Amino acid sequence: MYEKRKKYYHIRKDLFWCTILLAVSFLIGYAIHQHHGIFLTHSLKADAPKERIEITFDDLQSSLKDISTCYLCGSSDYSMMDYYRKFDTVGLISLNDWHVLDFQLKAYDESGNEILNKTSSNMLFGNTGEITYSSHGDVSRGMAEIDITLPENYKLNKRNLTDHLCQSCLDKVAASLEYWKYKNEKKEPIPLCLVDFKTLDIYSLQDYYRSIFIRDYYVEMEFEDNSVETKAFYLPER
Repeated sequence: MYEKRKKYYHIRKDLFWCTILLAVSFLIGYAIHQHHGIFLTHSLKADAPKERIEITFDDLQSSLKDISTCYLCGSSDYSMMDYYRKFDTVGLISLNDWHVLDFQLKAYDESGNEILNKTSSNMLFGNTGEITYSSHGDVSRGMAEIDITLPENYKLNKRNLTDHLCQSCLDKVAASLEYWKYKNEKKEPIPLCLVDFKTLDIYSLQDYYRSIFIRDYYVEMEFEDNSVETKAFYLPER
């Protein structure tokens, strides 16, 4: 009987090592690809746009018994709206204490009669305990500015609104307080609004607005930390 001989294959030395290097390179490349793939997936998740949610105040219910004392449309010893309603202009309201500021775009006497051709300017400074403000108006140029500084960690005083506004006025103010924020973001509504003294319409001063027209008036807003800067212009049709 014949014994089968084992067969051997000879590979050139340089070809052998080349094959080994290619195999190692492939394995390293695959590992790097997998690593970067995982890293890229995590990066995409981290950079994905955050979800924003709208905060509304539709559930506010007035507890005011005598609607004739409403701070906006009625008469009250604690609100200046009864006085400012005589003016055909616009202003700003601090909602936590209902402090009303006129932009001073027009000049009026105590009876509400407009003083024409007035050329002087007015400046006001104050601290209400809720806000610090400065106001400057130039009637002859039809331009004015009100700057507000809010206290640290301010929060909207809902009770002040529900106790002193009739439901109709409360609904208008509540609509102006709507704002957007990121999920889990610690953010509060800015307790300010704009008001048209003639129509008693309320306009938002939340930070997603930058400008707004109110009849013949144009208002610009800037927001930074706890400060709100507003500039108003009287721009009647020519």
